[in-house]
Order: sequence, then structure tokens, then C-alpha cells
Amino acid sequence: MEKAGLRENGLRLSLVPDAGSVGKSGMDDSASDNSVEGGQRSGEWSNSPASVVLSVPVALRLDEVNTSQNKERLVQAMRESMEGDISRNFIYGISVEDDRVSLWYSTRKTTVKATSFSYVNRPDLLIRAFVSLFSADREVLGYESHITRLTDGSYLYELDGIPPKGPILKSSHRLRSKSAQKQPQSFFFKTTHLISKGHTHIWNAVEVTSKSNMKPKHKGQEIVLKDTWVDADSATEFELQRSLFQDIDSLKQSDWESLPILMGIPSDREEFARLRSYLKDDSYKSLFLRYDERMCYTGRPGKSLPSELVWKPLSNHVEPDTLAEGVEHNEQSWRTSQRKPREGKPPRNPPTLSSKKRCFFVFPETCTRVSHLPTLGDAMEVLNQAYFALLIMFCAGWVHRDISDGNVLAIKVDGKWSVRLADLEFAKKCSPKLATSPDATIGTPYFIAYEIEASLLLWVRYEIDFKKVILPVWGGGKAIPPPSKAIVHTFFHDIESLWWLIVWLITSRIGCDASKIAAHALFQGHFADSERRGNVVIGGLSHDIVSSLHDDVKPIAAGLEPFRVQLYGDYLRNSPEMRLKYENYAPACATALIFFDDIRESCDVWASLPLQQSLAGMRAPQPRPQLGLNQPASEASTCSSGPTTSRPPTKRKLRGSERGSLVLSSVSSLSCDAGPAKRIKL
Repeated sequence: MEKAGLRENGLRLSLVPDAGSVGKSGMDDSASDNSVEGGQRSGEWSNSPASVVLSVPVALRLDEVNTSQNKERLVQAMRESMEGDISRNFIYGISVEDDRVSLWYSTRKTTVKATSFSYVNRPDLLIRAFVSLFSADREVLGYESHITRLTDGSYLYELDGIPPKGPILKSSHRLRSKSAQKQPQSFFFKTTHLISKGHTHIWNAVEVTSKSNMKPKHKGQEIVLKDTWVDADSATEFELQRSLFQDIDSLKQSDWESLPILMGIPSDREEFARLRSYLKDDSYKSLFLRYDERMCYTGRPGKSLPSELVWKPLSNHVEPDTLAEGVEHNEQSWRTSQRKPREGKPPRNPPTLSSKKRCFFVFPETCTRVSHLPTLGDAMEVLNQAYFALLIMFCAGWVHRDISDGNVLAIKVDGKWSVRLADLEFAKKCSPKLATSPDATIGTPYFIAYEIEASLLLWVRYEIDFKKVILPVWGGGKAIPPPSKAIVHTFFHDIESLWWLIVWLITSRIGCDASKIAAHALFQGHFADSERRGNVVIGGLSHDIVSSLHDDVKPIAAGLEPFRVQLYGDYLRNSPEMRLKYENYAPACATALIFFDDIRESCDVWASLPLQQSLAGMRAPQPRPQLGLNQPASEASTCSSGPTTSRPPTKRKLRGSERGSLVLSSVSSLSCDAGPAKRIKL
């Protein structure tokens, strides 16, 4: 390479023994220490091949007998290398079985394999691949140039400053000022604590002086830094919030009080006066968690490669993200970003590797998720405020599309909790002409609306189940219902998500084991029980759940029933075409405010109930013997005393025998110790 004038990047080839040949531990310490030349480890006395800091893993097998196993080991090694280093955007890999060589490209979401070739017949391709890898810089190898991995396991993020919009200058002044123009300054943040991980990483961080000076600024005050991926052709959350606020500012200048969507709220009501106060000036902005407008970073789009050879991931599960502190990691909770395939039917179109871009945002306020507030009264007040934020979005023609516990946040202002509605990543402006949606299914399973979850309009379900309107089939075949289409996310669905969030709070977060167990089937973090949730929307909470509730929250449950009845009636009354008219949403929009007004009369009963601060995640505990589950239902199903504690379920850990291994690895001698390794996208 030197003779050819090629720059060499310092990577080394290091041999790592086959984990399968030395037992369940992966490989013993003596073998790994003797065989790794120049490689660095992520932890002391580590027994996993993934403990070697890999730049490009290579899995080598001298025969073609266990081709699939060799490829799985490579994919696992690439995945572990990505999870162990946040600064990686992607990773390359090579698998070799006998003389067959395959090149791999893996992002945090998808892995693609190229067509294999024989290095006996085409040695030039193998040489070309290695020369490309050994002469590539860190960015070409998949490392993010705006993230630096530090020796203490933390990361240094660099965000680009956004130049302020200056006055329009005359041409003569513009020419004079060109020489004086400076490059916008950069902002540097050192991570202190990982709040949430997965497809999106959310950190607590402190601003530091520069890349070379780690002295904290602003007395070390922590902020929230969001590191996320979006489609290359999609607007970023930064741009979406700016667009939403522009539409709300335009709304303020219009005759918004006569909007059809507000017809159900009398103009002399306190709620209407409150809406006026938010839209009088910029007060509405206080309802949202806002980014720091001085800075952001948007990386270059990655590869976009349609392929029929997308490798099936070994695991689809990552954890949900939230901008709040105290995230509950739970492998059964996720967010989905595509429609669920029908069982037994392969996808019609081959999978594609869509182009993504990486974005960093800073939020100056550190918030608390609604379920982590001290009392149920605090939570219900914050949810009431959150609904005003939603109502303002509705009036401006926007839907949030992911109302959940992790996105309804709160911050204490002057001794009172104030809402900060967060995560506008999936927010969208409604189209007045769109009856069906080309979009993928979006939502958090615990709180997602039934129609979105099941990809079936309740209006259509009513037609099929009760009116027996089905498509006739000639020739004695079985009649088939009309196929479901992607459902357009409307105001109804955001309101229903709020309803589910309240149900979850009063059943699973007030320390009553009986109600938590009774509602367990509704909140399991996956879509297996969507039919059960649909039955709740149609018929209400079951007798078992209602009877198991803590006595003090039963007034809230009573208020939720007319809320549900109105919402379900609106689902049935409005066909897809009728949902394009905003006046048809007026009853549902008013019903949510009526609910909060009705339960205010009983707030002395439930407001002081403490919310359970469980580390178990959004998962009900297993029944415990002391609950007396063998007793009659009337003796074991009611919680009338104070909150009880429950043993949180243990998180599943990946055993050593389940980890992949690799034989040959390309190791960077400049890498530092591994740092900590987030919303399930199905």
C-alpha cells in the first residue's frame, strides 16, 4: 500500500478463537489475551469475542458445512460492535466459508449481504476489499465524525450552531460584511447519564468548553440530548416543531374561536377561556418540550439499497425512548413503525434498506414522565394540560400520533407541575383529502388506538360483525370481508391514546396488585391481544377490572365510561369520508374536557394517592400467594387500603452461550473502552 501511494489507517488484523470450541463462556482469558494483537477490550477480564473493539469483524470457517451458523456469528458480532459504541453509524463485515466470500453492511436497523464470490476465481475482489478497508478513514468505516468516544466510557457530542437570521442588507453592505462573516460556533456536550437507548439514544449531558477543554459550562447544569435517526427524506423533529409553531401562529391570527372542531365547547366555559389564554400570545409554547434553537446537527444520509437479501435480525427488540428521567427498560415495550404482516403470508415486496440520517437535538429542560409524578392528582392535572396542547394541535390541523407515558412529561415551575408534551418525531399535519393512509403504523402498544393497532376501522368492523356486510363470492367459496387498509391517524386516535394512558395509571401505577393483575392482559407491550383491547373500546372495562380497582380511583373509572361511549359512538358514526370534515370531531374533543371537569368533584378522594415508582417497567407482576388468589373474587379483587409494593420482574439477560462469536477481526488500535450500549420498531 505504501509503494502504491495509499494511506494506511492503522487497523490491525487480530485472531480471536472460535467461541464454540471453548465452552459457554465464549473463550477463556488466556486464549483471548494471547491471540489479540493490538486490540483493546471494553472491560477487564471479558470473556466475549465482542469485548474486542471491532472496526470490521470477519467470520472465517474453512468449510461450507455450517454456513448459516458462520453468518449468524458475523451478524451477532456486528450487532454487538454497534451496540457497544454509540459513535458508529454503520459497520462493514466479511464472512468466509471455504473459498466463498460475502461482504456485509449493517446499520442499527437492517443488515444487507452482497452476492458472494470465490476468492480463488476472483482474488482481485478480496484484495480490493481489504485495501479499501485498510485505507479508509473513520467516517468511511462508519464512525460518526460529530461524536467522540472518551476514555471514561462517556461520549462527546458536537452540535453545529445555527446562524441567527440577520436583517436584509443592501448589496454594498453585503459585500463588505462577507469578509467579516464567521463560521457558526459549535457546541460540545459530554454525556453523564443514559436515560434511554435503542434506535434513539437520550442522554443527560453537560455543556463543556470545547473538544480539547472538558471544563463544564453553566455550573455543570444538565440538559437532555436526543440522538435519533429519521428517514433521509423526512423532516427532522427540529423542523417539525418549527412548522407546527408556524401553523399555530397563523391560527392565532385567524378567527379560530369559530372553528367547527370547537363547536362542542361553549365559549363561556372556563375551558374556552383557558384556550384563549394559551393562544393570546406565545403561551402555548410552554405546553411543549422545546429544543434549543441555537443548535442542532443533521448528518449525511446513509446508503439506500433495495435488496432481497436483507438479513433477518436475530432480535427485533429494543427499548422505548423517552425524554424523561428514570426510564423503565422493558424488552416487551416498543414502538412500531410498520404494519404487521398477516400470518402465513410473505411480504409482497422485497425489503429495502431505506436511507437514514442521524440528528442531534438539545432540550434545556430536564423533565419527569407523567407516571413518575408524586401523586395521581399531579398526574391528572398534567394530563389535563397535555390535552390543551393536543387541542391546539388539532385546531392547527396536526396530530401527535404517539401519546404515551414517555411523551407526556412534566417540569416543576413555581412549585407546580407543568406539562411538556414531547416527541414530535411522528407528528403530522392532517390532509383534508386523504381517506386512506400510505403511512406505516405508528404508536406505543400500551396506548395505541385500537383502529391503528388492528389496521381496521371500527366503522368497518361494525358493518361486518353486526350488519353482515361482506363481499359475495361465486362458486361456493367462503365470503371474505373487505381487506383492511392502513388507517389514517386522526384526532380520535390521539384522544383514545390519552384514554388508555389514564386507564393504565389507575390500574397499574397506584400500588394495587389486584387491578394490575386484572389489567395485565391489556398492557403486555405487544400486539397479541389487540382483539381484547378492541372489546374494551366497544364494551368498556370488564367487571373483573372494575371490581379490582382501588376504591379511591373508582370515580375516575366511572368518568372514563361516558368518555369511552362517546368516542366509540364517534368511531361508528364517521365513515372514512366523514372523518375528513373537522366538525365531526367536535363531540369527542369536548368529551375529554368534560371528563376532566367531572372528576374534579371527587379529586379529594384520589388526588393524594401516591404513584408507584416501580423499576419493573410497563409490565404487571406475577400473582403473589399473599394476595389470596384462591379465595373468592370478592375477597381478593379489591384494594381499599393504601398502596402495596410488588416484586418487579427480573429483566432477561443474554447468556454467554447465546452470544455470537467470530474468528477473525479487524481491530482499531486507537479505540477506547466501550461505553454503555433503545423504542422497539417492529
